[in-house]
Amino acid sequence: MNKKVNYIKEYILTFIIATFVVVTFCLCFELNLLFVSEQKVNQEELSMANLSKFCTIGELEKRRAKDPSDYFVDIKLAQIYESLSELDKADEYYISALKKSARSDFSLYSYAIFCANHNLYATSAILAEELSSNNKKHNFYKAKIYETLGDNLEKTNQPLAANKAYQVAYKYSKAMNDNSYINVIRQKYANSYVSVADYNIQDEKPQEAIASLKNSIKILDTPIARYKLGLINIEFDKVEADRYISSVFSIDPYLVNPYIYNKLLNDLIMESKENNKPGSLNYYSIKLERFKKQLSDYYVYKDDILIDNVAIKSVKKMFSKKQNFVLFFDLRNNTKHQIRSLFVKVELVVNSKIYNVEKKIISHSNMLGYYDVLEQVNFKLPFGDDIINVNSKNDAIVKFYLKKREDAPWTLIGIEQLNF
Repeated sequence: MNKKVNYIKEYILTFIIATFVVVTFCLCFELNLLFVSEQKVNQEELSMANLSKFCTIGELEKRRAKDPSDYFVDIKLAQIYESLSELDKADEYYISALKKSARSDFSLYSYAIFCANHNLYATSAILAEELSSNNKKHNFYKAKIYETLGDNLEKTNQPLAANKAYQVAYKYSKAMNDNSYINVIRQKYANSYVSVADYNIQDEKPQEAIASLKNSIKILDTPIARYKLGLINIEFDKVEADRYISSVFSIDPYLVNPYIYNKLLNDLIMESKENNKPGSLNYYSIKLERFKKQLSDYYVYKDDILIDNVAIKSVKKMFSKKQNFVLFFDLRNNTKHQIRSLFVKVELVVNSKIYNVEKKIISHSNMLGYYDVLEQVNFKLPFGDDIINVNSKNDAIVKFYLKKREDAPWTLIGIEQLNF
């Protein structure tokens, strides 16, 4: 009985050990296959990298004569001739590389990119689809080819075709699981729908433009797509237009044309009155007042701020022979709103040279009330008597630019001619 039990124990132990050995062997075999596969995938790129030391056409031609079967030399020569804009020669070498390599992945990819960059769009797409495996490398190659196609179609003002190319690039990029690259293609794909919308507007197809912009927002919700949707809807649905434009104004106020939005809100107020909708009337009236208040914080308009008493004076530091120059001026708030923040940029043209200086002169801790004056604002100028002739008069043109927020565009509010 004991012998029988021992035999069973030995059998079970032998079975467990054998199973472990088989599983280990299979795992090692699979890992080896993956390693060899990865080596084969990257071998072409490594071979191209090794050619970098052969810099001239002459050196590459000698290497080609020595080993006619090395198609990487042909690709390298093709790339050099392409950079020299000798496209016929480049095309010959790319085709030669295809033949020598029996249409390898890298030769297909290289020639497809060449075709995409030089208006051979159909050929490029056909070459891309020869890369038929669903692996990461093929998906990357195809995504890059279709991205390049989209870029060049966009440049040549073919928005519909560019949109289709980006759509395919986006499909292959998602198969790669590379989020950073997916985001790049997503941005281009979404923007291409905006270009299609612009094309539809030019072709007087507003409904198609609206559909394109909504597709853009589905892919990537951007302020520009929302704003253009708002602008188109002004003609069809002012309530919908306000919904889009107000959302953009809260994110990027400088994208919104304030005159257009002001008119839209006034139109909605008038419609509310005509249709006897007191709730809507109150809503849009409050919205308009808030919008006007925001404008005073965001924009600088002509005559909002006045510059007076502009002068350039020389200032000599103690224990120094060198003279420095300082620009002085008074600044007046000419509105009924407090200025909570103000940046000033001064551009000077002196003796045909241009100088720029800028700084923040008003902050929340030091606001300028309505109709108040800030006297003797000073800017130290970026030159001294080593550049300016102090023994004679110098002519200067001074331009004043203002903005109320750091991310706002500069507004030119005055030009002065001085002699100092």
